[in-house]
Amino acid sequence: PTPPPKAVPEAKAEVPVDYEAIYRANATNASIAAASILAVGAVSPTPAFSSMFTVFTLSTTIGYQVVWGVAPALHSPLMAVTNAISGVTALGGMHLMGGGLLPSTSAQALGAVATGMSIVNIVGGSLVTKKMLDHFKRPTDPPE
Repeated sequence: PTPPPKAVPEAKAEVPVDYEAIYRANATNASIAAASILAVGAVSPTPAFSSMFTVFTLSTTIGYQVVWGVAPALHSPLMAVTNAISGVTALGGMHLMGGGLLPSTSAQALGAVATGMSIVNIVGGSLVTKKMLDHFKRPTDPPE
């Protein structure tokens, strides 16, 4: 009996990268974003709304880029910083609540909601951060 012939792996052809398409897609996205901001500015009721909307949109975009651009090894420190920012949000919400037992204005109600959501985010983020850091714990480390 003769052994079966060995399969020879085929050489994969290199696919050239179309850099022009990448730049064109980025330019298209930037143009759409700029046109959207201009459109919102044209139909906004007040200049203050347009300004706040622009800040919100840009901060959302920057936040997305920062979070998704972080290496996996740095996610625990990033979560710790995010928890600190949520702490600032909780303090701002408590300031808006005004110190009464129940909210009497819509701003105080929104402050109460912001405080509640921030507290949930702080506690959950702290638990997730602790669990992630426990993955790096060695058996020889002293107990906390």
